[in-house]
This record gives sequence, structure tokens and C-alpha cells, in this order.
Amino acid sequence: MNNQKSDRGVGMIYRYHKLNHPSPRSWRLMLKPICASTEIELSNWIAEKPVKQSQPIAIFSSCQRFAQGQAGRIWHAPKGGVWVSAAIKRDCRCENNSQLYGLAVALALVERIERIGVNVKIKWPNDLLVEGQKLAGILPRLFFRGGELRLLRVGVGLNVSNNVPKEGISLKKIIVEKTMNINFWSSEVLFAIERSLDFLDNQKFLLIQVEQRLWSRKYIEKETGYHWDIKGLDSSGRLILRKEDKEKVLSAYI
Repeated sequence: MNNQKSDRGVGMIYRYHKLNHPSPRSWRLMLKPICASTEIELSNWIAEKPVKQSQPIAIFSSCQRFAQGQAGRIWHAPKGGVWVSAAIKRDCRCENNSQLYGLAVALALVERIERIGVNVKIKWPNDLLVEGQKLAGILPRLFFRGGELRLLRVGVGLNVSNNVPKEGISLKKIIVEKTMNINFWSSEVLFAIERSLDFLDNQKFLLIQVEQRLWSRKYIEKETGYHWDIKGLDSSGRLILRKEDKEKVLSAYI
């Protein structure tokens, strides 16, 4: 992997990734001590140097001032967490969408966290919760050319040892370790992004596994306050909702 010597943090992420996750992909990584948003930084990087087929790219930041979440919401991203935006070039004629990709990354990250004994759930469509508190958020984006999928982009925020708002939780609070290795968890997020591609190639398995890890079987409609039962997910990753004799499908990315 191409090490950027000016950033020791990047070098350590490479080291952990190479040791724990041998991969044919050679990541290009960048670390910003502080930035407005890794999503903006990633867009600028892609504009200057397009993503290569075998070399995905990712930008980490120690701290973001205006991190982007779903629907333009601001994500709390202080020092101590993993804040990253990544892009992988992918030529595919299959029918993929942002919703499925977001679920694929969510499931892949759940796998990594379950390995340390943490019971983590997926709050549809793109949050990871532990005991109802937010541990991670995912922002997926797909780019097409001529009707074919060309580029997968995803932003991931993972609370590791950082301060969190009252509705959040960090890995440090869950597993109560004195020190948390931010480089290790940065590598784990990169591996989850790689692993998500396997799930996209086996979407039936993806949907079954996500359904088993849903945080709740109820959905509260914000506009009306109605409570719906979650029947499951359709083939596009949308929620199938049921209320008495009514049924509808909910999409998060319209």
C-alpha cells in the first residue's frame, strides 16, 4: 500500500490493515487533522485524481466541524472517533441502489463489532445502535454513468473514545477499556467497506441478515405519529410496513 510518510496516523492504519485484512485492493489514504467535512474533501480529491479500479480511496479526519449525516443533518464528530469518507470504483450491471449499499456497509460494520462481543443493532436505514443509543452512522452514495454503476461512495462515523451527545454511545463506554486504538478501528471500517461488496453480490443473504439485526419491529411515522409493524425488507432494501389491513413500502432515499 502507498504510505504517505507525512502522516503517521495513515501509516499506522495501513499497518493494521495489512496485518489483519490481506486484500488485493491497495487503498490510497489521507488524514486531515481537522476539516469541515470529509465528504467535501473526498469530492475535491476525486475531481483532481479519479478513482482507479484496483485502488479505492479514503479520507480520514481527526475532527470534523460540519460532518454530514442523512438528510443534511450535522453529525457530531469530535476527536477520538473514526470519521471517514471513501470511494470504490465498481463496474456493475446489477440493480444496486444507495439503500442496499448503506445496508451492506451497516451489516459489514456490525460483523466487525460483534466480534468483540457487542450486541449491536441496525436502525433502518443507516444507523448502528447499542441499547438504543447511536454508535455509528452511514451515508451511502452511488454514481452511475450511462445507466451503469461506476462509483460507490460512503461516509462512516464511528464513536470510539470520543465524547458523545446524550443519545449516543462510544465503544469505550461499551467495552470499558482504558485505551482504544483509533488506527485499529479505522482499519476495521475500511475492511467493512470492502466486505460490503460481497453482500451486494449476494443481496438475498444481505437482506436476511439485516432483518435479523433490526433494532425494532415497529416504525413510528414522523408526520402522523402512527405506529406501524415492520413486516420486513423488500428486494430493494425498503421497509415493508403493516398497520391493521394496510400495507406500504418505505424508502429512505427518494
